[in-house]
Amino acid sequence: MRGRKISGFTLVELLVVIAIIGVLVGLLLPAVQAAREAARRMQCSNNLKQIGLAMHNHVDSRRKLPTLYIRGSGETPWTVQILPYLEQGNVYNIWDITNVSAYYRLGANATEIAARQAQIPGYYCPSRRGPGGLSKDNNNRAVPGHRTFNIGGGLGDYAAVGGGNNGTYHLQGSLRWTGDKSTFNLATGTPTFKITKFAYVTDFATMSDGTSNTALVGEKHLISGSEGLGAIQPTGPGSGDGSYFNDDSPQWFCRLMGRQGTGPTFTNPPFVDRTFAQGPKDSFRPGERFGSYHPGVCQFVFGDGSVRALGTTIDILALTDIALPDDGRVINAEF
Repeated sequence: MRGRKISGFTLVELLVVIAIIGVLVGLLLPAVQAAREAARRMQCSNNLKQIGLAMHNHVDSRRKLPTLYIRGSGETPWTVQILPYLEQGNVYNIWDITNVSAYYRLGANATEIAARQAQIPGYYCPSRRGPGGLSKDNNNRAVPGHRTFNIGGGLGDYAAVGGGNNGTYHLQGSLRWTGDKSTFNLATGTPTFKITKFAYVTDFATMSDGTSNTALVGEKHLISGSEGLGAIQPTGPGSGDGSYFNDDSPQWFCRLMGRQGTGPTFTNPPFVDRTFAQGPKDSFRPGERFGSYHPGVCQFVFGDGSVRALGTTIDILALTDIALPDDGRVINAEF
């Protein structure tokens, strides 16, 4: 019988095939990574959309936007106040937003700890991180007549727009502060220290520049490696990433953008320009600025509920006008 000849790849042919596969993988990998980033950016955009809808539902329910924060003593910021409109009523119901230092009062049992450490998926940008982290400092404050629990709280990647002036978050921002003690009454002399009257002061009608021209909430800057660090650390990174449910510092849930200057056109020096952070390692005023892990853009939800991606090189005065709801300067061009 005549033997059959067995054919196969030569070593050279095999090396050529492997080289071709390597080239194809090299060509496809960036496309795959770009597709994944596009999906993450879309999810981030949807998170902001849901936050914007929650703001609108809050207005429908209470006739006003939520307060940026109440008193700066551990009360509940806007991130807690909109939870019922994000299908997080079970978490919200554990909080008593009428309690002074409400954040520091939670921790007496497992249910309260769970509320303080709640992980809200829609509060995280998937390009930066996912749920699971907790604040690492600024969790302790003495509350009169109440035991204090040193327990970390949940985090978040989005911040309300507080205007452009570091000294007047509550005056220039889209979500305005309730003010100081004069704007609500404390039932003093009782161990509960209840807030008996809230002063919601902003609605969409106060955005005289137009809701489509006024940014509400956007992606906050966070230096890589500073997750959970509440204050700007003297011996390491820090970018204002304290608990999202604690109103001790507006930097944890509110940021500034645009030009802090003088004069009606914001062109009189001295001034501070708060542009978007140019990457995860940007260390210029990290606790005050907006910034994204999406290349080249930073996403915001506006007063009309639309979500837009602003280029990181946007003109500083245009950025200022977007931040201020009633400065009388309306941006007509697309931004």
